[in-house]
Amino acid sequence: MIDKLKSKSNISDEFKYVAKLLSRATLSFLKINLIGQISIAILCIITIIIIVSQTFNSGGGPVHTNGQAAILVLFAARPISFGLTILSIFGAPILLFTLGNKYVMFRTINRLIADKGEQLLFPIIDRILNKAKDNQPQLFQKGTDKAKLQLKLLQEIRDSKENKWFKKIISYGFKKVELDEIDFKDENVSFTEILKIKIIDKLKDISQPSRLFFYLILGWQALILLLTVFKVI
Repeated sequence: MIDKLKSKSNISDEFKYVAKLLSRATLSFLKINLIGQISIAILCIITIIIIVSQTFNSGGGPVHTNGQAAILVLFAARPISFGLTILSIFGAPILLFTLGNKYVMFRTINRLIADKGEQLLFPIIDRILNKAKDNQPQLFQKGTDKAKLQLKLLQEIRDSKENKWFKKIISYGFKKVELDEIDFKDENVSFTEILKIKIIDKLKDISQPSRLFFYLILGWQALILLLTVFKVI
């Protein structure tokens, strides 16, 4: 009875930890993207307004020019500032989203590994590997095609019903593992056990991420705005 209560308590504690960890990851992702995307939009809009004001108020073109012609006039009058702003409108949000997603994942990995990474990830990895082995046992035999095995396992990770954040973490760690280092010919060695350890080791090698990318992207937008105001570009 006591053992059952302890087991239920441990499961409850793990569930609470996972919920807390993933809520922090989601909140961090939303904060970076919402604040960053809104800031980029505001800075780009202000820059375009200033370019339009400086161009047409100084006789750069008629105020009632149609859209396509106005864009051509703005490019002709301020090719650098207008061109950089247009590139930023399309490129900066994508860059922020990509780097923000990577930052949150690395931060989650660091927190998870520091706390109880092996305890939570090992059972998930076991389920994924065992399912892949049951579905296609030939992939785990002697002389197996390592490239084909890697693709199959990555697909198995993506298709599994595990938490999406944990799937991303395991998939990232697995991609860093060199399957050529594992000897499939040794029947006394458990491939799944070795692979689990190697995945965790690769995840442990990830350093604490920095938010520098966030400030650099917004700083770049602010610099374009400043140089546009003073007509440097």
